[in-house]
Amino acid sequence: MKNKVMDYTVRVFAQKLLGLLCYALGAGWVMSWGAWVYFGVGFGLTALSITIVYRVNPVTLAERGKVLTDSPVWDKWLLGVFWVLYFFVIHLVAGLEAKNAPDPAVLFWIGILLIIASAAIATAALAVNTYLESTARIQSERDQIVITKGVYGVVRHPTYAAVLVSCVGIALVFPTPFVALTAAIIATLTVFRTYLEDNLLKKNLDGYIEYSRRIKYRLIPFLW
Repeated sequence: MKNKVMDYTVRVFAQKLLGLLCYALGAGWVMSWGAWVYFGVGFGLTALSITIVYRVNPVTLAERGKVLTDSPVWDKWLLGVFWVLYFFVIHLVAGLEAKNAPDPAVLFWIGILLIIASAAIATAALAVNTYLESTARIQSERDQIVITKGVYGVVRHPTYAAVLVSCVGIALVFPTPFVALTAAIIATLTVFRTYLEDNLLKKNLDGYIEYSRRIKYRLIPFLW
């Protein structure tokens, strides 16, 4: 299992590094202090999150490293598009628009706080849900059950909620038109994927319908 965790960890940090390189490429290899803060916080939060989850629920990290799964075709397509947009494209766009971006101000720090909050939500979900793979599927080979504790007692898809929070955060850290547009597209894909995955779980996971009746909100408390 340690090898699987290590493989997953290396891939996650590689994604972060490639995101940094995408920004630097777009910005002509000129990095503002705000960009260094953003990427530094991102790397730090990733290291902290993986350390916490490894201590309390290492199986989750090992399972998230799976590449080939029996997830539905729609999930593979949505996940692929999301992955490219969320980790690479949005940072390339931020770099390309860096020259026209305003100097970091209050909104920048609000964005950083939202990114920290996003990481906290995702970590809390990973810590309690052993079945939280990267893809959407029913894990019958692992006797999957419905997870109801922790953040799953607030919304049914906390990791997707974390993505929405981070999208707002990134749009505030890099407050330019096309970053905001890219963040909106990522958020829309996330909402659509949440809807499809929720229906998948209702149809195929024992106890999920009862859970959805008790926890009414998929992503945003009191809204949806």
